[in-house]
Amino acid sequence: MAPEAFHPPVFSLDVISGADGQSLIRAAGELDRATVDEFTTAVRAALTRGGVIVDLSALEFMDSSGVRALNTALREAAEQRRELRVREAMQPSVVQILELTDMLSLLPMERAR
Repeated sequence: MAPEAFHPPVFSLDVISGADGQSLIRAAGELDRATVDEFTTAVRAALTRGGVIVDLSALEFMDSSGVRALNTALREAAEQRRELRVREAMQPSVVQILELTDMLSLLPMERAR
């Protein structure tokens, strides 16, 4: 029997920059150790331009790497005096890890438009 082929986690990231300098970052798929660097890089780049809204509604899975990335993003936004908000619409599995780590209570939320 042949070993199963490795399939990297499905992950996509869309960054939409507004005219006001604010960016919307939409993450979809799995935010984990394999994909967290791409997410962190996008958030850091967006923070240099202005405030950031993170949309995790299409994220199906997040591990502790993703939680740490959000925590770091909050800290870096505060250091740069930038606003970072997370849209409140999220999959139950993502809400669960954010609740378990007490991260949900720290994230400034924004209602999805």
